[in-house]
Amino acid sequence: MDKPKISIGTHPIEQGHYLIPTKEVLRLMESLIRIVNNRLPGMIVYGRPRIGKTSAVKFAIENLPTQIGAPLPILIANSNSYRVPSEEKFFLDLLNDFKFPFPARRKPAEMRRQIVNLMMEKAEKSKLRRIMLIMDEAHRLTEFHFNWLMDIYNELDREKISMSVLSVGQEELLARRTFFLEQKKSQIIGRFMTHEHHYYGIRTLDEMKLIMKCYDSPEISEYPENSGWSYTRYFFPEGFAKGSRLEKDASIIHQLFVDIRKEYGLASDFEIPMEYFAFTIENALKIFGAHGDQCDWICEEQWRQAIKLSGYIESEVYMALA
Repeated sequence: MDKPKISIGTHPIEQGHYLIPTKEVLRLMESLIRIVNNRLPGMIVYGRPRIGKTSAVKFAIENLPTQIGAPLPILIANSNSYRVPSEEKFFLDLLNDFKFPFPARRKPAEMRRQIVNLMMEKAEKSKLRRIMLIMDEAHRLTEFHFNWLMDIYNELDREKISMSVLSVGQEELLARRTFFLEQKKSQIIGRFMTHEHHYYGIRTLDEMKLIMKCYDSPEISEYPENSGWSYTRYFFPEGFAKGSRLEKDASIIHQLFVDIRKEYGLASDFEIPMEYFAFTIENALKIFGAHGDQCDWICEEQWRQAIKLSGYIESEVYMALA
């Protein structure tokens, strides 16, 4: 099949609009399936910043109904930060994130009723009488926010509709749960925090290989659809035809990350956030591939450049200082 003609700047690699089912993404999916199948009310998902939690959630939204074999409605909302939180701001943000058509500024009780009605409608249409709410950046949620979520939970429960709340955020979520324990806020913990999932970055060579294999495989990273051209093949057609694959370069990249970390004196545990690893791959494809220098394949020095351009080192330095 001839190489597809794709305008520069429109490939998913250049736009950053694609999802890769990493080992951590699949592990998160297993936890979500347990939450749904056991009808558990909530779980916290925590990990360091930029590690790929939000992308994993997007993957879950797209694939969870297929995995459980039923059309589970899933709503996602961002936990916005305000100097002074209020019911009105919280409920209005939820309605906006849910793309509610008429989120007029009304009394908090009226907006909560709009949210409950929206959830009831979706839950009843699915015939499961269940709904999942994902709160992103959940480390920003205070006791007030969880109490307002509990009001929604209770209203749905009275209508015999189950809601599971997935709170996704940074490691401060654990500290927040400890604080609630000290304050004997068992009603919040029991509803939303009894289960936890620690989301990790890339820690091993095998994990890198698995991810890089996804870029090589047209079954996972094919563009355009039904073209048979994986991301790797499109950007390096000559090298791909000769048998080169990103997966085969995984050990080189792993060692480069190790060496560069030593070079900058980084002593933290080896854990590469997925975002910076994806930036590294994208840099290599964009700069040295078909829309860039048009190299046959990527040499070690070019991989080094791709890593340094990803912003990973700067991120690790600032994380160490934080």
